[in-house]
Amino acid sequence: MRLRFEHSRLGSACALLLLAGCSGGSVLEPDRDSSLEGGIPLAVVASVEEVCATIDFESLAHGDLVASMSVPELELEFNVTVWPSNGGLSTARVYDTDTMSPPGDPFLAWAGAGSTCPECVGSGNVLVVEDGAGFEAGGASDFGGTFFLDGFSQPDVRIRGLTAVGAGSFDDSHFMLIDAEPLASSVASAGVVQPLTPSSEPVIQSFVELVVLSSAQGGFDDLMLCRMMEVAEEPGGSEGGSEGCGFSYWKNPKHGASWTGTGLSPNSNVVDVLGGVPATLAKPEQGLSPAELTLAQSLDLRGSGVNRLLRETVAAMLNAEASGVDYDLSSGQVADLFTTAIAGGDVKATTKTLAQYNNQVCPLD
Repeated sequence: MRLRFEHSRLGSACALLLLAGCSGGSVLEPDRDSSLEGGIPLAVVASVEEVCATIDFESLAHGDLVASMSVPELELEFNVTVWPSNGGLSTARVYDTDTMSPPGDPFLAWAGAGSTCPECVGSGNVLVVEDGAGFEAGGASDFGGTFFLDGFSQPDVRIRGLTAVGAGSFDDSHFMLIDAEPLASSVASAGVVQPLTPSSEPVIQSFVELVVLSSAQGGFDDLMLCRMMEVAEEPGGSEGGSEGCGFSYWKNPKHGASWTGTGLSPNSNVVDVLGGVPATLAKPEQGLSPAELTLAQSLDLRGSGVNRLLRETVAAMLNAEASGVDYDLSSGQVADLFTTAIAGGDVKATTKTLAQYNNQVCPLD
C-alpha cells in the first residue's frame, strides 16, 4: 500500500496533505556548551511532532487480500479483520474502481457497461468486503460488513480522516466508531464518495470499526492515522523560508480569512493564476473542463497524477502570495515548476517537491 507522509512542528498550526490538524507538546534541546574542548559540533535537535500518514491502497493490486497493515513512518502495525453482512465473506480485499472486469461491480466501478458510480472516477483502489460469491464473481459484497482494526503496536494513534466510497444510496450507510463510540457517518445527499471527518480524535484504546450497512454497498479509502513522535533535525537550518500550509488548510472554509492576505480569490480561474492547465484531469469532479476550474475547485480535486499536482500547485501559489507565510518559492517559481511538469516534465517529482514545501510549519491561524 502506498503511504502519504507528513509531519508538523510543535507550537504552530499544522498543514496536512488531506485534512488540517494541530499538534502540541514540548521541544527537547540538548546541552549546547560551546566551551567543550575539540570543537565538538552541536548535537542533533529532537522535537516532538505530530506525524501523519495516509493509507490509500494504491500500491496494492486489484483483488489483493488485506489482513494487516504496516505504516513505517509511524512505526506502526495493526490488524484488519472483517465481519460480513448477509452472506459476504470474512475477507477484506482491494477493489480498483477503474475496472469492471474481472470482476464486474457496478456499485463501485465508474467505467464500463452498467457502472453506477461515475463519482468514483479517480478514487482508484478502495478497501471492500469480499462478495459472498467470491471476488472474481462479484467483487465487493452488495450487503456491506464491518472492518475491525485492532492490535495497534503503538499506544497513541488517532484517526484524522477517512473516505467513504459508494455511500450514495442511504443516509448513514457508512460510519466509523472508535472503541464503540460513533464519530463519523456518511450523508446520502453529499454523493457517493464522501470524506468522513471524525467529530473528535480520541486515542485508539482498543479497536476501530469501519461499517458499511447491510442495506448499502461500498468500501473505504484514504485512512489518515496520526501519532506524536520524536523527530530529529540537524541544527542550524537554512535562513528564511521553511513555512508553508498544505492544500487541506487552504480548502478549509474556516480558513477563508487567510485568502485575504494572498490577493487571490477562491473563485479566481486557475488558468488566470497559473497560465495553463493540464489538458485532462483524472476526475473533473464538478463536471467542468480543466480550464474552467476555480482555485477552490482545484483544491477539492481527488485522485493522483495531474489532479494532485494541481492541488499542490494551487496551495503553493497561495503560500507564495500569502503575506504571513515565509515560503521557500516565489509565485513565479511555482508557476514555472507547474508549467514544466504539464508540458512533459516529471509530474510525480514536481508534485512531491511542492508537497514538501507546502507541508512545513504553517504560521497562519
